[in-house]
Formats: sequence, structure tokens, C-alpha cells
Amino acid sequence: VTGVQTCALPIYYACFTRPELKVERVSYDVPPPGALEGMLKSCYWKPSIKYTIDKIIVFNKIDFMNVRRN
Repeated sequence: VTGVQTCALPIYYACFTRPELKVERVSYDVPPPGALEGMLKSCYWKPSIKYTIDKIIVFNKIDFMNVRRN
């Protein structure tokens, strides 16, 4: 028997860089599923659990900020 559970991960500041834009750091609008799976595994890892991200829901408005380097 498998169960489906919803998990809310608060993310305050993050940059999920896009691989096609290497010179400029441009972030995805929402975290990609692979990043979310990594966050779940780092907090709630058990060898008997397999994580599958099938839906991403954004509860609050996403604010972007510019960070200058050199």
C-alpha cells in the first residue's frame, strides 16, 4: 500500500540557475523538480521512501532580486 503525502517546503532565498545561461546567473521562476527532491531527501531521508514530484504549487508571490558581482 502506497500513500501520497503533501509537503510544504519554505524557501526564503535561493538561486536555481539555468544551465543554458552560464555567464549570467539567471534563476528559474520555481525550483525544478530535481532540486525539490534533493531538499526533501536532505530533510526527510529514509531508505524505504521513494520521492516523486508530480506537482509544484506556489502559495505566495515570488519576489526577484538583483545581486551584483564585481
